[in-house]
Amino acid sequence: MVIADRETGEQKSRNFREIFIEFPLFNKTEAECETPLDYWLYNLKHMEQLEHLSFKGQKALFNRLEELARIANMNKKERAEYEAALKIYRDNENVVTTARREGIQIGEKRGLEKGRAEGRAEGILITARLMKQNGISFEQIKLCTGLSDEEIENL
Repeated sequence: MVIADRETGEQKSRNFREIFIEFPLFNKTEAECETPLDYWLYNLKHMEQLEHLSFKGQKALFNRLEELARIANMNKKERAEYEAALKIYRDNENVVTTARREGIQIGEKRGLEKGRAEGRAEGILITARLMKQNGISFEQIKLCTGLSDEEIENL
C-alpha cells in the first residue's frame, strides 16, 4: 500500500509504504524458503506448531525468535521460575561487572600512586645528584632531600 492522491492516483511519497502480510496466502514449505523474509514468514506462520524453529543456522535472530517463542509458551509457574532465574543471572552479571569496574579503578589508582611515588623518588635523586655535582655540602643535600648517607654516597 502506498500513499496516493484519491482522485489522480498519483503516488505522494516514494519513501513510505505499507505491506500487509496475509499468512493464509503464504504457502511455501521449509525447503522452498529462499530469502530472510521467507524464513521469517515461515517461522511466524508455524510458530505454534514448531517445537524448534526451522533455519536456526541461517541467522542468529532465529535463535532469539525461538527463545521468545519458548518463553511465550510457558505456563505461569514455568514463566515465574524462568523470570526468577533470569533475575538471579542478571543480578550476578551486574555484580561481576561492577566488581570488575571497581577493581580496574582501584588498580588504576594504585598504579598512579605508585608511579607518582617512583617519580618523586627519582626526582629527589636527580636533585641530590645535581646538588652534589655543584658542590653543595653533604649535610645540606641530606637536609633538603631526606636521603640517607648511603644513598647520597651512591649518587
